[in-house]
Amino acid sequence: MGTRYAAFFLCLLLGASPLIPAQELPAADPGALVGLTLEALLNRFGPPKRVYAARGAEEWQDDVVFVYNDGDYYVASDRVWQIGVKAAYGIKQGDPKAAAVLIAGEEGEDHIDHLRWTLPNKGGRGWPLVLRCNFDTKGMVQEIFIFRPDF
Repeated sequence: MGTRYAAFFLCLLLGASPLIPAQELPAADPGALVGLTLEALLNRFGPPKRVYAARGAEEWQDDVVFVYNDGDYYVASDRVWQIGVKAAYGIKQGDPKAAAVLIAGEEGEDHIDHLRWTLPNKGGRGWPLVLRCNFDTKGMVQEIFIFRPDF
């Protein structure tokens, strides 16, 4: 019994909460999750809530998607190459297009039905990242994706 209490207090001291399941822990920088290996994804979040196949226009574009509380992780081969999230970098689903364009600034490319924004390379990752916001017919952010355009 004393060991269990010691482990609980150690978690509190280290800033971890033993009461929150791993798959509900948000990432400070969701772009940092792009590039995770399949093993690292499962170690970090545990088993997904759901798994499905996403068909591409060509066979090589097919993905397996792991669905967690904080987002959908698109895996090709053994790496996450794209994530779909509800919010990132100050933009969230349901925001008006004007807000997303304002946040993206001059780096944002407005394509009418979507916005593309090349993200700054923080932490020296070895690949570029792009944020894409898809807009519904009313001009509201419907989907947010962060992906490797070189993949």
